[in-house]
Amino acid sequence: MKKRIYMTIIWVALPCLIIVSAALIYILHNNADSDGAVSYLGISISAVIAVGLLVLIAAGFATRKLTDKITSSLDKIVQGKTDISLYDELMQYAGKIERQNKTVRARIEELSNRTDTIEAITENMQEGLILTDSDGAILSANNSAHQIFGGRIENKNVIHICRDDDFQKAIKECIAGNNAEVQMERSNRIYTVFFSSALSGGKTRGAVILFHDTTERYRAEKQRKEFTANVSHELKTPLTTISALSEMIAQGMAKEDDIITFAGRINEQSGRLLVLIDDIIRLSEFDEGKLNREVTSFDLWELTETVISALREKAGSVSIELKGERFNISANNRLIDELLFNLIDNGVKYNIENGSVTVELTRADSGQCRISVSDTGIGIGQEHHIHIFERFYRAEKSRSKKTGGTGLGLSIVKHITEHYNGSLELESKKGVGTTVTCYL
Repeated sequence: MKKRIYMTIIWVALPCLIIVSAALIYILHNNADSDGAVSYLGISISAVIAVGLLVLIAAGFATRKLTDKITSSLDKIVQGKTDISLYDELMQYAGKIERQNKTVRARIEELSNRTDTIEAITENMQEGLILTDSDGAILSANNSAHQIFGGRIENKNVIHICRDDDFQKAIKECIAGNNAEVQMERSNRIYTVFFSSALSGGKTRGAVILFHDTTERYRAEKQRKEFTANVSHELKTPLTTISALSEMIAQGMAKEDDIITFAGRINEQSGRLLVLIDDIIRLSEFDEGKLNREVTSFDLWELTETVISALREKAGSVSIELKGERFNISANNRLIDELLFNLIDNGVKYNIENGSVTVELTRADSGQCRISVSDTGIGIGQEHHIHIFERFYRAEKSRSKKTGGTGLGLSIVKHITEHYNGSLELESKKGVGTTVTCYL
């Protein structure tokens, strides 16, 4: 601005100076005689130049002062300062600029706050969120999306980050203006992915992709289906036997000597059926959170002795030994009784002739209650260790059927342990024996 004012003064001052100089020279030339014309001309030119220089210097000084005052005031207006003095002619413009500055600053602050809020929300979402333009280029992705794809994905094309066929088809359909939904697996997690088109003025401006982790729901649904199928199968076996034997007796097809045998088998299968139903009810209580949470303080050693006494007849040639420390715990008596019964019963059922079961009760260094049950039985192969606590899983299916095992005992033990925020350890070798340790 200063430069423009200086140039204006110069371009105005110079023509004026030239006109004044020419006029002076003309007057002096007409009034001077011929002999003194040259000297008067020289004097007049020198005088004109001197006056011109003085005029230019004075004009430059005055211009500088004037422009400094104007520009400094305008700078203060731009900076948002209000303590300024300005010419009346410019005050209305200064006021308008100040009002516009306030409006702009308020708008910027509002947008900044809104951006920070949106960013805070998206970055803390459990769901993965990706925003793309109409060509599929990723404009933004939150932390969950980065974790799903193992790194930052901004400035990439969404088609290039995942080669899943369903995902590729869905994103193309979304960019074309249609919404879509697919299920995909990534890093051992199951995601339901929602694709939504961002439309404006009838044109697709981009896409919003949301990844919802449904792994637990998927696994629960899968487990429920497997559980239903297994329950149906397990219930059908004893019921078929009971139905067939009772029908033979009812129709007089069984000999008199066989009736007692058939009745014994019916009683055996009925007992197995009742145990199975009881285990299923117990697991349903765990799943639905309907457990009896009543807590009492009792002697764990005494409870273990009671369980061992109940199993001694069934154990036959298998010896059961209790060792360790005697102490009280606060828990649900029935749940701990069931945990001990299942562990010791398994040690007896899957043991060898004249084998042994050792139950050890101790306090761990962490203060937890440690229950360890070891046997000298058939053992469990390494390949079965990862599945042994699953429902209806049997490492030795023929042996389980023979001993009346339901395949739910260790699953119940796992649920009871988790109910008390504990953990399980399994040590087993085929043909050597098994040790199951619970920390409660």
